[in-house]
Amino acid sequence: MERTCTGCHRPRPISPRSANAFEVEVTGQQFAWHVRYPGADGRFGRTDARLISDENPIGLDLSDPAAQDDIVLINVMHLLVGRPTMIYLRSRDVLHSFFLPPMRIKMDCVPGYTTRMWFTPQRKGNYEIACAELCGMGHYNMKGLLVVEDESVV
Repeated sequence: MERTCTGCHRPRPISPRSANAFEVEVTGQQFAWHVRYPGADGRFGRTDARLISDENPIGLDLSDPAAQDDIVLINVMHLLVGRPTMIYLRSRDVLHSFFLPPMRIKMDCVPGYTTRMWFTPQRKGNYEIACAELCGMGHYNMKGLLVVEDESVV
């Protein structure tokens, strides 16, 4: 089935996600980005909004075996050059907009909903992650770093 972009002047096909996409989850919170990777098992552990606390900012359910090896970083995301990447976007509090200015990629993070975007980083380097939605008094400081590197570095 072919999906199309209905918001475009002329409908255009949306290409399907790559089967070998690297998966990352990003949760926006006033005023930080929480970046989560599945661990060695390749699966994300369950999350539950009732488990959110200062020590557990994304509500990771540590009773789930798949959650035991998940890796959570703050304001830093590492991706591989040339590897298709699927990013699942969430928000802990208010509307945020995940923005990679040099790559011209932007997607909203909506509380209570998971949005998805995928792309393939083409060049190694360090890039800014910004919030493109006015999300509160500290919005100016909601920045992160995307590091695109070779697989040999990992």
